[in-house]
Amino acid sequence: MMNLRTAARGFVAFLLSVPALQGNDGWAVTYQAIKNVCAWRGSTVEISCTYEYPKTFTLNKILWYTNKHNELVDLRDDTNYTGRVDYRCGEPSCWYYSSCIGTCTLRIRGLTQSDSAEYKLRITTNKGEAYSGVPGVKLSVTDLQVKVVIPPYNPNWVQLECHSMCHRTGYDGYTWYRDGTRRHQGRLDWFNINSEYRSSCAVQGSEHLPSPSVYAPETPSVGWTPPGVIEEGSSVNLTCTSEANPVAKYTWTKVTTGHPPGHSVQGQQLSFNTIQSSDSGQYLCKAENDLGTKSSPISIDVKYAPKTPSVSVRPLGEIKEGGSVTLSCSSDANPAANYTWFREHGGSVEELGENYTISNITTELGGNYYCEARNAVGLQNSTLMFLNVTATPPSPPSSMSTTVAAGTVAVLLATMLLVIFLLMRRKRASRKARGQGGRPDTREESPPCPVYYNVSALTNRSASAAQREPIEEQDDPHYASIHISRSKNQEVPRGFAGALVESDQTEQVLYSAINLKRPKAVPE
Repeated sequence: MMNLRTAARGFVAFLLSVPALQGNDGWAVTYQAIKNVCAWRGSTVEISCTYEYPKTFTLNKILWYTNKHNELVDLRDDTNYTGRVDYRCGEPSCWYYSSCIGTCTLRIRGLTQSDSAEYKLRITTNKGEAYSGVPGVKLSVTDLQVKVVIPPYNPNWVQLECHSMCHRTGYDGYTWYRDGTRRHQGRLDWFNINSEYRSSCAVQGSEHLPSPSVYAPETPSVGWTPPGVIEEGSSVNLTCTSEANPVAKYTWTKVTTGHPPGHSVQGQQLSFNTIQSSDSGQYLCKAENDLGTKSSPISIDVKYAPKTPSVSVRPLGEIKEGGSVTLSCSSDANPAANYTWFREHGGSVEELGENYTISNITTELGGNYYCEARNAVGLQNSTLMFLNVTATPPSPPSSMSTTVAAGTVAVLLATMLLVIFLLMRRKRASRKARGQGGRPDTREESPPCPVYYNVSALTNRSASAAQREPIEEQDDPHYASIHISRSKNQEVPRGFAGALVESDQTEQVLYSAINLKRPKAVPE
């Protein structure tokens, strides 16, 4: 059984390897077209053949297949040809010959370049025999192409040439179109560089199958991926696309204000693996082919968290209690940062803004301060700023205080003089009373001498004590002088009596003296 199957497989392989035109015992396939067929994309092609098999067999199936698959697949079952393939095969004739002869035509519509392949016919009979016509017919599907030729003598124009693989070189049976409007016939046309129209050509008689149009690049479309906000440290790709035929080449350049363009990068994408804030700016994408050039700019703004803030204080130098101090905070950030002020170990001072002013500062408000800079990307704290507040020394007494103190002293002096005057009158009256009592005084008058009185002692003693003081005869006041000294321990000059007077401001020692000049003794 295995030997029979092996023999059958060898027989089938032998049949498949038999040339189509050489037949074998009544088996043959003859293709009526040339072995190489050229067709344009979008057109319809037909491949016809005749086939032959012995009368002793009955035809079971006819199919067309290609060499694009490792296994034999009927084109009608191939999804790549669905709706585009049909067979036109007639009934075979077996009347006058020892073999049966038939015809079959393969028709493919809407050709694409993927339809380029070798096509073969295969017949099978009721007894399981099969025969394929090999080699088959090679089909080449091609586009009409417009080639660009740059003449050396005219830089503003280029020459267009209509070209097809299906025609010999120099064939000029073409029709030219500009934006779909027919212009002229011939193999060549001209194109003005950077023009916005589109040119195409077609084979005469097949004007419904024009070539793809050629045109200069359109204004490029630029953007970045991933879309959204660009943050420092992320990966960003700038992209550029432009419709053009021939396909455009792309160049990226960073635009620097006031300077020539920076380093250029070739390619449709400009990639930043770890983008930095210094990469912010404007970039230019240029799309270029042989027919012209177009460019588009794009600006990127790289966002980043605040850098370490710097803190300053005004005014500079010593900070005195009662003065005004302003702290300022600044930080490089994108977007701009918002600022909050803090006191070390004291939390937020509930002050927002770049500047923080402390009016009428006290020593208790001294210490370390810092600010926080924050934006949508992140935050950063400044270093500490130490405020050393010094206490203010007591201010000298005002003019009003001085006036009050002087008035107080004057009142005390006047009071003291009045007390002295009253005491002197009392002493005089006492002496007069003793004189009227009849005590003769036969003593010889002594020279006049000054008598000193301690005013403070007199104010504290009773009148009787004052009478026990030695009393000379009636004296008349000669003069009075007042001396003021600010020292408690200052020595009292001879001939002066001292009185201690206390005031609210300072302790002052007031010295007063009464120099009494005694006249010569007279009878009482």
